[in-house]
Amino acid sequence: MNSPEVQLFSDDRLIGLIQENDLAAFEHIYNKYWSKLYLSAYNILRDRQVSEDITQEVLVNLWIKRTTLQVVSLNAYLYTAVRYQVFNVLRSGKVKAGLFNNLEELFSNNGGEEILSEKEINRLLEQGIAELPDKCRQIFIMSRKEHLSTKEIAERLGISPKTVENQLTIALNRLRKTLGDFVCMALIMFCGRWF
Repeated sequence: MNSPEVQLFSDDRLIGLIQENDLAAFEHIYNKYWSKLYLSAYNILRDRQVSEDITQEVLVNLWIKRTTLQVVSLNAYLYTAVRYQVFNVLRSGKVKAGLFNNLEELFSNNGGEEILSEKEINRLLEQGIAELPDKCRQIFIMSRKEHLSTKEIAERLGISPKTVENQLTIALNRLRKTLGDFVCMALIMFCGRWF
């Protein structure tokens, strides 16, 4: 199958093709998702090499496991795999993420008096999300929970990608104001477990 044709296929069709050993389909998935997955890892770890390694490993594993894949949403599958690898790296202590330096600074700035539990962070996050305007909340949940791209959200809702980006910016700014910097940083740490 030639490459320009593959670019028109949905993720579901691409999964079917890679299960049939179609390298062009895999190459398209790789090119489509690599930078997004890398940024997802890098935003937490702040380590270029480890983020690249995680992204590469997730995509290579997609190819290796292609014959046994049971994927409902390729986008969600890949983001979940990256998040899992990121938390494994953080848990193992192999990376001294810039995140921890930021948390340390926030603790020292706040006097370290109040350390929130994961349960409390989740409660505050749910409350902050509930206070967002309806459309803004819907777009935020589609982006963060369902791991849909800006383009996918725009198509589903019949709005422009720029509107989606603006709504996500509004949501993040409101959550940052409502929840404070510490909770937003902690949210990044626990993003694999909320909702």
